[in-house]
Amino acid sequence: MNRTEHLLACLAEECAEVIQRATKAQRWGLGEIQPDQNRTNAERIVAELQDLHAIMEMLDDEGVIQMGIDRAAVETKKRKVEHFINYARELGILKP
Repeated sequence: MNRTEHLLACLAEECAEVIQRATKAQRWGLGEIQPDQNRTNAERIVAELQDLHAIMEMLDDEGVIQMGIDRAAVETKKRKVEHFINYARELGILKP
């Protein structure tokens, strides 16, 4: 395994940790603090996202990815998510 492959493994691992924390928050609430922890699920999501960002920056520094934020792409994604939120509401899956 080379350095790039190792960083890509770290990227996948950090993504999984974001997923895990998000599903914990979905199940137990954003304000819940797990036993033996001192941060809420919301705070822990932010910490995991910061860890993810760190790995993304390392990959950018290595020239593996280009981290620049494409604001147009971000806005397009937001509109797409809003579209599907409205669709879920129409289906009765998403409650007001």
